[in-house]
Amino acid sequence: MESLYHYSSINKLALILESKKIRFNRLDYVNDPHEGVSCDFGSMAIYMFVSCWTKNKEENFALWNMYTDKMRGVRIEIPLPIFNSYKIGKVESNFFVSEDDYLDDNNGLFILSAKNYPISIDYTDDESKLFPEIRTKIGLKTSSLGITKRKIWQIEDEVRYKMEIYPFDPKVPKNNFPEAYEKFIEKRIPPKIDYYDVSLNNDSFEKMKIIIGPKMEPGDKQIIESLVARYNPKAQIIESSLKGNIR
Repeated sequence: MESLYHYSSINKLALILESKKIRFNRLDYVNDPHEGVSCDFGSMAIYMFVSCWTKNKEENFALWNMYTDKMRGVRIEIPLPIFNSYKIGKVESNFFVSEDDYLDDNNGLFILSAKNYPISIDYTDDESKLFPEIRTKIGLKTSSLGITKRKIWQIEDEVRYKMEIYPFDPKVPKNNFPEAYEKFIEKRIPPKIDYYDVSLNNDSFEKMKIIIGPKMEPGDKQIIESLVARYNPKAQIIESSLKGNIR
């Protein structure tokens, strides 16, 4: 993969351009209600945050329909790497959040598994993959969650970035850190946030291509041109290759 693609509304495009950030949404808010569920510990979706893209270079009528309003949205193309890379401590590297961000004492949150590489979704009807066992002798193995979907979704050709965000009690001494968050997980207490915004790599941001929907109205195009001129003048605006091929 050299680039990733994301279908979006004009409103969401405006937020991306203005903030230079991509929003990670909680997994229990995505379109597939079965994601993030294990067979032995129930759902962990409230702790998983994802940014969803497609690796398919070709435009797709179905995705235009699913993720834009009457095909009047946009298809954003951004070259890799989308995010900056950071090192956490002496062991973990290639995170898309910095060491200053991964532990938030003020809000009682800590970030886990924010690896800076896109994960290709495994489309399967194998129940053992869709609802894996995650209990182990040393804790929960959550890496197998949020990476599979049923075959009915394979038209998306999805890749995603995944992070896990857990609540913790900052009053618990750091040398006994598991105790600070385990009680929240056992009771399924969610973090205090529903989304998390991650800054884009500046070079990739400037190389953004914005394909406008095949049913885009002239006024919509003017809005997009105005947004690009203000927030990302180096970005390209491109007509959809499907324009004129659908009523």
